[in-house]
Amino acid sequence: MQREIDIRFYNRSQSWHFVRIQEWDGHKLKASICRNAYDNQSSAKCFKFDGNKWNLVFSMPIQDCKCKDVSYVMKEDRYPKMQELFLLDSETLLEKAKTIID
Repeated sequence: MQREIDIRFYNRSQSWHFVRIQEWDGHKLKASICRNAYDNQSSAKCFKFDGNKWNLVFSMPIQDCKCKDVSYVMKEDRYPKMQELFLLDSETLLEKAKTIID
């Protein structure tokens, strides 16, 4: 069983940030995606909370993400479409992490 704890999507420091935290089978998982104008400054990672800190479980190259074409200069009218891309990528990260944990 899984439960959504938090979803945040925001633009800061010339990057789009998407953070999704959920509880799954007694584990707290966090998908964190940062999309910068440069691929080498972007990241897509999933972490598991051990009670003290977040530990990396899985990461994937930004080039493999659906949000790879998102730019920090995109207009707010594209916001819902951009958020959907990040949501799909977070789902991929969480599913891969669950497979690793299981």
